[in-house]
Amino acid sequence: MSSRDGTPGRVKRDLNPFDDNLVPDQEGPNVEFFNPKLRSELEKKDAEIMKKTGLKGAAPGGDTWVWLTSYSRIPFDAITGFCRATKEYCPPGPPGLPGIPGPKGNRGDPGLPGPPGVDGREGKPGPRGPKGEIGYPGNLGLDGRDGVPGEPGLDGVPGRAGADGIPGKDGKDGIPGIDGRHGIDGKDGLPGPIGPPGPPGLPGPRGIHGPKGKPGRPGTNGTPGTPGINAWKVKVNDTFSNELLVPPSIAGSGTVEALRPIVVHEGTHLRLRCAATGTPRPHVEWRRADGKTISNGAWEATSMAGHTLNITKINRVHMGAYQCLADNGISPPANQTFNIEVHFAPLIRVRNQMAYAHNGSTVTFVCEVEAFPEALKYWERYPGGRLLEHGDKFQMETHYDGYKSVMRLNITNIRPSDFGEYHCAAKNELGVTEAEFHLMEHSPYIIRPPGSSDTNVYGTKPPEKESYEDICGPPTTCPECPDPRDLKCKDNIVSLYDLVGNLEIKPIGNVSFTGLPNRTTDCVLYAVGKPVYHKYTEQSYGAWLKDPAARSEVMEGKVWATRENDTNRLYEFVNKTTYRNNVATKTYRLERPFRGNAHVVYNGSFYYNERNSPRIIKFDLNVERQTAMNELEGATTNGSNYLYTTEINYMDFNVDDNGLWVIYGTPDSNNTMVAKLNENNLTVQYGWNISVNHHKVGEMFIVCGVLYAIDSVTERNTKIRLALDLYHSKLLDVNLVFTNPFRKTTTVGYNYKSKELYTWDKGNQLTYPIRYHEIGYNTTATEKTDDTLNPQMQTGYDIFNDHDAEAEDVP
Repeated sequence: MSSRDGTPGRVKRDLNPFDDNLVPDQEGPNVEFFNPKLRSELEKKDAEIMKKTGLKGAAPGGDTWVWLTSYSRIPFDAITGFCRATKEYCPPGPPGLPGIPGPKGNRGDPGLPGPPGVDGREGKPGPRGPKGEIGYPGNLGLDGRDGVPGEPGLDGVPGRAGADGIPGKDGKDGIPGIDGRHGIDGKDGLPGPIGPPGPPGLPGPRGIHGPKGKPGRPGTNGTPGTPGINAWKVKVNDTFSNELLVPPSIAGSGTVEALRPIVVHEGTHLRLRCAATGTPRPHVEWRRADGKTISNGAWEATSMAGHTLNITKINRVHMGAYQCLADNGISPPANQTFNIEVHFAPLIRVRNQMAYAHNGSTVTFVCEVEAFPEALKYWERYPGGRLLEHGDKFQMETHYDGYKSVMRLNITNIRPSDFGEYHCAAKNELGVTEAEFHLMEHSPYIIRPPGSSDTNVYGTKPPEKESYEDICGPPTTCPECPDPRDLKCKDNIVSLYDLVGNLEIKPIGNVSFTGLPNRTTDCVLYAVGKPVYHKYTEQSYGAWLKDPAARSEVMEGKVWATRENDTNRLYEFVNKTTYRNNVATKTYRLERPFRGNAHVVYNGSFYYNERNSPRIIKFDLNVERQTAMNELEGATTNGSNYLYTTEINYMDFNVDDNGLWVIYGTPDSNNTMVAKLNENNLTVQYGWNISVNHHKVGEMFIVCGVLYAIDSVTERNTKIRLALDLYHSKLLDVNLVFTNPFRKTTTVGYNYKSKELYTWDKGNQLTYPIRYHEIGYNTTATEKTDDTLNPQMQTGYDIFNDHDAEAEDVP
């Protein structure tokens, strides 16, 4: 074999181990070149060698050959190793063309005949026929004759006078009247004339030093100084240049506003700008913090260059943290992170909507949900839309993975009444989406269809990816930054010190009860679970109540509710089903109207604040009348001095294991007043004046004699940081997460029977399971954990998303 110029060339057939005349010119795999006419001869010889030796090919080591051209080839391992080494530097190529379809297979044998079809249902009645003709008129009836009036009867004989009746018993004494209000203090008299000054007295001895005053509040942090700039001069030909080298910096990085997430709705356009400066001008590059690729229209890349990042028709896959990296070769480089939150209504995917089951068997329905903000999820039974609750019959669980989640419903011990239609539902503040399932009885005459891979989608799908050039246009220049002195802090989180200050707790009004009332349970919360959805009502605020101290099982199942536009009535529902269907079984007419929605039902009575009055009322539900009333001295009754930031209530009633409480404010102070009440006559057993500014908290509630405050009821994710033990007058260290799914919670109450918080969030009635530690009361250990409330909440995947009530049978 020779080279192209005719001179003897290097022999390339040096990798055949069976050719003694060929010596490899180097170690390792090589490319071999041949005269194209010899290709068929080489392939034939390689086949003989493979057949003779059992090797895969003719290359050393038994590797196969890959033909590069008609006159060159290379071992298969060499070319695959090269591809693996360069894979991360080469972009993926376009998809290949579809393969040629194979030949059509033989026709299969005919199947067995199917079972006879189900008889058709009875047809509907036909249309109404035409109206018949009018009949002939009948004969006229005979005229009636007036009867002859009878003769008047004789007067009767007067009866004898009756005996005198027995004198009646004295009536019961009436209810004592309400104490009158205190009289108005008289005006101070006019000051008398100033007397003549007396002679100055001798100076007294120096007094003892007074007690040390309270420490003042810590001073506020001063305005941060402008950070210095590191710069270097460049020396060229022993001469320093006038241009300074300045490391890169990004305007706005590290501020409070930069840490806030950027909230956008799916389908809108987003443009991120990275205002990077430095000398020389820095190179700016965008990357995702999670390492995923960045979508650029139909293309995706691990990083993108430029001061501006455009995302058009943003969808849920774009959610995450984006980093802007600026580098000009001068240390240190700069970076800034943008957190993107994409909000969209729930979308549900269902892969199998039909299920067939025998009596006594178990069936599982699965819903795949995508939603952000996180949706409330629940199951319903149709017809009627009855909400299913966790129990022996229906077992529910939820798995979470970012904005995606999987809902499962297990129906156990199936009975004929269980067959029918079921819905899974997901609801957030952008909308509600439902998907339906059908549970049918397995019959020998019905062939159960095999599992189908078809997927049904409910809700709005994410928008398709598009190029951004035609939509966003060219990038704009960065405007001049405003004067920092014109910027105001928008952070609405109140510091715990501003809320409490130098904490002071003063006992007040402890006349009827000289000491602290008995404490039944001493505990502290350590977790508040996910909210559970129960019902929606088109009212900004209202109350739905259950009696934690019900006197019977019938009373225990009842639900009471009030409406914002009807302050004279209380509505009673026999159970949760009638409440969800809005079918009131009884209505109570109150003698005095109520104010707000922070009421309670306790031990068979309804407790509330009278409208435009400092009076508190007890309405007995058994006798259906008001049985007690008391006036809280100094309580706010009207005006703008509301109790919380919700600006609805002046008083907030609470019930816990220790009894009845009321939280209220006074018109001349920002302090929070708390009173422990006697449930029978509403007298104050004990009271506290606490230096906690109730105007700066969203809501308050009491559990185990501990007063808790929620930072905000309009932020989706907030905290419970204030916990005050009323019995020991000390602050507890808590930092609990609390969520407002619809960002407008107007009341929060505790039910110690079910260990749940009851809330009203923009018309949505929710419950939150809670967990607490019992401490210091009838315990030998220093801490006792209450973990026996609900077994499902210990072992379930979604530890705080299961409901504790038993399921109701459907007829």
